[in-house]
Amino acid sequence: MTDTERQLFALLQQRSFQRGEFKLASGGTSNYYIDARMSAVFSASAHLIGEVIYERTRDLAIDAIGGLAVGAVPLTTAAVISYHLHGRPLEGFWVRDKTKEHGTQKLIEGGLRRGSRVVVVDDVFTKGTSALKAVQAVREWDCEVVQVLTLVDRLQGAREAFRQIGVTNYNAVFTVRDFGIDAPEAEG
Repeated sequence: MTDTERQLFALLQQRSFQRGEFKLASGGTSNYYIDARMSAVFSASAHLIGEVIYERTRDLAIDAIGGLAVGAVPLTTAAVISYHLHGRPLEGFWVRDKTKEHGTQKLIEGGLRRGSRVVVVDDVFTKGTSALKAVQAVREWDCEVVQVLTLVDRLQGAREAFRQIGVTNYNAVFTVRDFGIDAPEAEG
């Protein structure tokens, strides 16, 4: 774990990790919850998120980074700012849950060009459903997904779900084990 990752993890533990009974977006329930947005929109951790994403993707030949709104929007913004600060321009994008019915009627917002090589990001993966939607949308836009990246993997099948659709470059900065949760990785 790099120093930047250690700093980010401390903020995620402090601001985002809770114990209790929670209903998850995936439909399941859990005795813990990781509300990564509480960290993603805080100045100190937003900067660290951008740097961690930059560190995890800087050696990839990519044109853009993004994911499904709303979770991926602050991560995308943090990442493209970090890329800019490192002297590398990079497009950001986000995929809407459904096509906008007014204005430009876009499904994908931002400057994503057809044929781009992209990284799809999200804050927390349970089964990866949100990022899977983003992968599908950018593939329909003739883009190549070269990596999926999450801040935290709950180890409940996301890696396998991406593998099944041909996305093998899977990157989780942290897993629930880092938070002290004893969780075996799901088989699919």
